[in-house]
Amino acid sequence: MTTISIPRGKYHIWTVGCQMNQADSQRIQTMLDELGWEEASMEQANLVVLNTCSVRQAPEEKAHNLLAQLKRAKNERSDLLVALMGCMIGNQKTIDALEKRYPHIDLFMKVEHADILPRFLEERWTPISGAGCLDIEFMPDASDETDDEIPVFPDLPTFATSTSRAGKRTVLPMAITPKPGERIAHYPTKIEPAKASPSAWLPIVLGCNKVCTYCIVPYRRGRERSRPMDELMIEARSLVDKGAKELTLLGQTVEAYGLDLPGQPDLADLMTNLSEIDGLERIRFMTSYPRHMTDSMIERMAHLPKVCEHLNIPVQSGDDAMLKRMKRGYALDEYVERIERVRELWPDITLSTDIIVGFCGETEEEFQHTLDLLEKIRFDVVHVAAYSVRPGTVAARWEDDVPLAEKKRRLHAVEEIQGKIAFELNQSYVGKVEEVMVEDTNMTHGRQQLKGRNRSNKLVFCPVPDSTSSEGQRVFQPGDFVHVRIERATAWSLQGEAVVL
Repeated sequence: MTTISIPRGKYHIWTVGCQMNQADSQRIQTMLDELGWEEASMEQANLVVLNTCSVRQAPEEKAHNLLAQLKRAKNERSDLLVALMGCMIGNQKTIDALEKRYPHIDLFMKVEHADILPRFLEERWTPISGAGCLDIEFMPDASDETDDEIPVFPDLPTFATSTSRAGKRTVLPMAITPKPGERIAHYPTKIEPAKASPSAWLPIVLGCNKVCTYCIVPYRRGRERSRPMDELMIEARSLVDKGAKELTLLGQTVEAYGLDLPGQPDLADLMTNLSEIDGLERIRFMTSYPRHMTDSMIERMAHLPKVCEHLNIPVQSGDDAMLKRMKRGYALDEYVERIERVRELWPDITLSTDIIVGFCGETEEEFQHTLDLLEKIRFDVVHVAAYSVRPGTVAARWEDDVPLAEKKRRLHAVEEIQGKIAFELNQSYVGKVEEVMVEDTNMTHGRQQLKGRNRSNKLVFCPVPDSTSSEGQRVFQPGDFVHVRIERATAWSLQGEAVVL
């Protein structure tokens, strides 16, 4: 096919879900920017990309509502394309169901297939007619995946359909099928944004090998694949050169990094190399899994000055029977032992975790064990969610037998206990001076204030120093560092005044 100049348009990327989704959206944004497309509001965009999440019911419902709105918009506009990506994209059966329900979606893609975008836009968007399909080829049916299998990427095709109108004609469902060897699905790696956020994401492990019974992620993102260290170093340097001061290393089980690479370098080895990058001030990481955290890894990370003192390590439940039903892969004693060992080797560490309440069969006694665990470990932050059935998971075959009202009661019980614990823990910061990286500024009570986080991932607020303060009339920007003397603490944030050391 003869390559033609791709008309420039406007795009909007809507993202919901985890940090990995945010990182994927950044990659798509960079690709569109490099094509000369301009970011715009959803109402103005010629291309709307929905990066979806299926981990819980609420974000999936948001995507369905937005898709319904976009259907109405496409009926009124012939220059609008809609692309769907993220965890709502599953196997062929899932795509077929989405295609039938939402025939106005023009492109289904996983981030591994993002390199289809230039050709897709060349073939499918023109500002003159608003319609037209070049190189239409029909795709044969693919075999379905079984529910218990974790798909191995990259093998899946990228599908597209269209209801673009040419007069009263409707373009039939189609697929863009590359010739053999023309395009190999891969995670987009040559990402060089014109400007990086001061706090940037760096995905290091893709997919997940765990098969938790409630979780859809392994069936959507595939098996664990570690990105080569050289590739990560190149991307990290590029992000820092473009303005990043802090990198957060991402993985569903981030300590699994390197287990599938030659020589098996681990997370601490990667952090050691990243620490050599000039201009990189902070390194964060998430999400952790207890069985992958070795003493050696913890000790080496704790001794790297750029690695921040915060660990996100989901437990999901404080009851052994529940952990077994969830197929978490560890017993509660093993989890607690890891937490104790981390605190011994890394004394200044703060901890956050995830809790699911109301999972299939959870009794009041089992739930009470979760509350007991919160009191015992005293996490700094707890992310709690009521269980919702995820089609395609093992648990979807079981009875969702905890009533919604009871789920809400248990969720509020966790929030109440955790609020008390977090308030007590945060009082220890009062009187201390914390290094804070500015993330944003806003107006509160008629005065501009800085918002940022300290190394322990605590949210910190302080007024912008005025002309009589020790900081003078300095203008602060996201990515700047300021020292803040903490004067007050709530369960959710710290507040203080900027100081000069």
